This record gives sequence, C-alpha cells and structure tokens, in this order.
Amino acid sequence: MLTHQQLLVRRLERLLLTFFLLAALFLLVVYVAEPSMYTQTLLLQSSPTNRYPFPVTLFLVVIVGCISILMVGVVRHWRWVFWLLLVAFGAMILEIPATIFQLTGIFPSIFPVWYSLCRMGVAMIAVAIAVWMLQIYRHYGVWALGRKAPSDARARDGAIPQAKRDQ
Repeated sequence: MLTHQQLLVRRLERLLLTFFLLAALFLLVVYVAEPSMYTQTLLLQSSPTNRYPFPVTLFLVVIVGCISILMVGVVRHWRWVFWLLLVAFGAMILEIPATIFQLTGIFPSIFPVWYSLCRMGVAMIAVAIAVWMLQIYRHYGVWALGRKAPSDARARDGAIPQAKRDQ
C-alpha cells in the first residue's frame, strides 16, 4: 500500500509528464498546421516554396530535446528540475495579463487569437501546478520525498537547538 507521500510523488510525476507530452504534441501540431508562426517568432522570412525552413525545424528539435531532459528529471526526481519548474510555472502568471492586454489592443499581438488563448490556458494550468508544487514542498519537501536531515556540522555549531537534536 502506498503512503500519502508516495501517492503525491506519483501524481505529481504523472501530471508533469502528461503536461510535457501535451506541450510537445501541441508544438508538433502547430509546426505541421501553421509553420509560419515559428518563422515569425524566429524573425525569418517565410517563403511559399520552403514551408518548413531548416532553422524552424532545428528550433523545434531543440525545444523537444529540452522537454525530454525535463521529463527525465521529473522521473529521476532531480532537485534542480523541481526548482526550475516551480519558478518557471509560477512566472507564467505574467502570461495571463499580457495575453489580456494583447487581446484588448494595449500590447501589439503577433500571434493569432486562438494561439494567444491557448497560451493563456496553458499558463493557468502551469500556475495551478506551481501552487500545488509549492504546497507539496512546504509539507513534504522537494518531490514530496521528505526533507533533508540536518547535517551534523550544523547541529554541532548550534544552528539546531539542543531540544530538537535530542528528539
């Protein structure tokens, strides 16, 4: 039987892996359906004869490679991946007002409306994941694997009160 912490670890892993798989799938679908969005993002000249320019394809391969590295980090519970995702997903809250400003015309919009709305939806999901990750960290530590035990050096130096050390 799984403990509550093990269950949280599995749920978080599955959620993040699903998020990354869907993100990679979305990137590929946009690449196939509307590759000109990537050429605009990379400030390239699109041509009717070359629908999939090499820099765009290379950009997509690099992004999918980064997503793959993050997925490996999630499965192996790399601490730096936990913190990177927490900060990146938390910072995506800025995407929500930016998209609203773009849709209302306050900021210029370089993407179609459907794409901006998809990005805003993804940002909302990512912020919710960041809040959940923060709660998991506060209660159970990084990846819900428990908190690190204090080192003996800190205990000897008096950083940990005597009453806590004796428990």
